Amino acid sequence: MNDLESKLTELFNADAPPARDAKFRVEVLLRIERARFKRRVIRTLAVAVVAVALVALNAQAIEAWISMDIWRLAIVALGAGAAIFSLSGVPFDAIPGFRGFSRTIGRWF
Repeated sequence: MNDLESKLTELFNADAPPARDAKFRVEVLLRIERARFKRRVIRTLAVAVVAVALVALNAQAIEAWISMDIWRLAIVALGAGAAIFSLSGVPFDAIPGFRGFSRTIGRWF
């Protein structure tokens, strides 16, 4: 009887689910978070490229608008500071000195 029970127990345990692997779960969560971060960076850079394109296309109109009143220059400067501040989390490690430059400009505003 014991031999039969031990064989049955062995057979039932053969299909047992694997033990939970904490390292695997953390790696999956890291992979998901990296994907979210990449999407966020791509979205931020896409908005920045569109903003740069709009400013480049309307540079003469913006210059005329700024020359009418000195306070409008402050508005443009605050907008530029906000744009640089929003890019401070983007990893620009490939460009030497860019992170320090963006932090310095961000401190000014």
